[in-house]
Amino acid sequence: MARKIRIAAGAVLGVLLVLFLIGIFLPEEEVGVTGHEELLNAQTGNQEEGTWAIYWYLCGSDLETYNSAASYDLKELTAVPTGEQVTVVIQTGGACEWENPDIKAEASQRFTYDAEGFRLVEEHAPKNMGEAQTLADFLEFCTENYPADRTALIFWNHGGGSIGGIAYDEQYDFDSLTLDEVAWALEAVFGPSPDKPPLELAGFDACLMATIDTAAVFQDYAGYMVASQEMEPALGWNYTGLMTALNESPGIDGALLGKSICDSFAAACQEEWLAQDITLSVIDLNRLDPLLAAYHNAGVETLAGACVSPAFLSSYSRGAKSAENYGGNTKEDGYANMVDLGDLVRSNEALLPDSAQSVLDALKACVVYKINGPYRAQSSGLSCYHPYDGDVEGLESFSQVAVGAPY
Repeated sequence: MARKIRIAAGAVLGVLLVLFLIGIFLPEEEVGVTGHEELLNAQTGNQEEGTWAIYWYLCGSDLETYNSAASYDLKELTAVPTGEQVTVVIQTGGACEWENPDIKAEASQRFTYDAEGFRLVEEHAPKNMGEAQTLADFLEFCTENYPADRTALIFWNHGGGSIGGIAYDEQYDFDSLTLDEVAWALEAVFGPSPDKPPLELAGFDACLMATIDTAAVFQDYAGYMVASQEMEPALGWNYTGLMTALNESPGIDGALLGKSICDSFAAACQEEWLAQDITLSVIDLNRLDPLLAAYHNAGVETLAGACVSPAFLSSYSRGAKSAENYGGNTKEDGYANMVDLGDLVRSNEALLPDSAQSVLDALKACVVYKINGPYRAQSSGLSCYHPYDGDVEGLESFSQVAVGAPY
């Protein structure tokens, strides 16, 4: 979820002075970039030819009510005139107030943005955007009315990791789409095992959603996934950059679009001095199977080690505490219970001699591109669940969405 900074009134002058000095003496934030150039350059065909449809699930929530964040991103998107080859279909809702005058808080609306501009195409009574049926209805509407050579489904809102899910609807008690609800909606629209992924890209402009469990949900339904392991700054993705990339090369695939999303996001965060702990990664879901198998084997090896020695899990937990983790995971910040998968395995490599390297190799192979701020240098591109808070109810919730039963 979006960060909030509270500063005592008497400290404002001191804070401003510190920020001024930081701006003078600190160098520009260095953002780490990792990419498989051979995979990024593997696309064949003419990048100038093709059509794209972006299905944007824009759940405004309190981010819109208090900060107009959704309206701001919508303004970024519509700042770029688009031609006949790119269409954006937008579902709005989830907020008590909207700054954009075309969007009504008391209605569920659908808009399009294309060569004819931004216009309303449907309006209904309010719907809970945290319900699976609302997502399924939107996807069915999009696929029936706005097909394209390549399509992307983008979620905009708070994100809560493997357990918390996505799209917290402010008007419905902040109900959210859990991963099993997202999986239900995808299957309801596209079937349990489509012949080929119906989506080129699944994107999460939200916190904490670059998890192995999220990737597994979309494995049969999208070619690529773009998401952040860490909390996102409130400014979110740069939609001007996204639309510019599509307009200039409407024939690009999900990997190259994902790279453009990462690069424009990083540039926008650097401009606002918000890049210290950002993460964003592009996952090739066609390469996920070896990682899921290795993750399964690591879980089996962990269980076996725990059965042999009571001290095994204590050592494993110490490794998890030293590994890079996201969302706070302290009593003061709350617990997201998300840890970097690669760093977790590296921290426990001695405990997992048979499976650790397989996990690391498979993880590296399926992360096509990623960026990370200097404070998140150990980011590997995907996170997994770890119960830092020791909450049994949370563990039970995780069991409903976990991709790896042994883990």
